Amino acid sequence: MIRGLLFDMDGVLLDTEKIYFQCWKQSAREFGFELTDETALAVRSCSQRYAQPYFHRVMGDTFDYLAIRNRRRELVSLYIAEHGIAQKLGILSLLSYCRSKGIITAVATATSRSDAEKRLAMAGLGDVFSEIVGGDQVLRGKPDPDIYQTAAAAIGLYPQECAAIEDSPNGIFAAFAAGCRVIAVPDLTMPDASIQPILYGIASDLAQVIPILETP
Repeated sequence: MIRGLLFDMDGVLLDTEKIYFQCWKQSAREFGFELTDETALAVRSCSQRYAQPYFHRVMGDTFDYLAIRNRRRELVSLYIAEHGIAQKLGILSLLSYCRSKGIITAVATATSRSDAEKRLAMAGLGDVFSEIVGGDQVLRGKPDPDIYQTAAAAIGLYPQECAAIEDSPNGIFAAFAAGCRVIAVPDLTMPDASIQPILYGIASDLAQVIPILETP
C-alpha cells in the first residue's frame, strides 16, 4: 500500500524545466560555450557532485561550472520574476485524491528549500505539502538516493511505503535507489529503454497518476 507520495518539483509540479534548459544554454553562451540540447538535458535534477565533472568531461576543463551555474540561476530568477510560474497539468486533481485517501505528500527537489517554498507559493501551491526537502538539506543530491530517503523520513514513512513522481533520469535513479516505487511523468524527454524497467508506471500528466496508484 502506498502511504506517501513524494514529488520532484521542477518539471513535475512546476513548468520550469524548460526554463532551466534554456537558461543553461544562454549562460554557457555568455561564457563562450555552446551546449547541445543533449548536454543541457543531461544535468536535469543533477547535483554539483555529478554535474561539475560531467561538464568538464564534455566541455573541457576551461568550462567554469560554478560561474556558469550561478549565472544560470540568475537568469532563471529573472525569467520567473517577469513571467511567473505555471503549475503542471493535473496537480490539483492528484492532491485532492491524495487527501481523500490519506496519502501524505511531500516535495523532494534539487532546488534549495527556500527557493522551492517561494516558487511553490508563486504557483499557488504553498502550504499544500506536509514537507518540503530541498537539495541544500542533504549531503548528496540526485541521482544519489539521499533526498528521497530524507523526504520519506520527514513524513514518518519508509521509502518502500512511498511512490515518487519524477520526470528526469537523474531523479528516477535517485528515487529507485532509495526504494520508492517510481512513476514517471515525462516533461522534456520520454524515459528511454534503460529506464522503463525500473518504473512503477508512466503517466501523461499528474491526473493520470491516480489510476496507477489505484492499481493493486
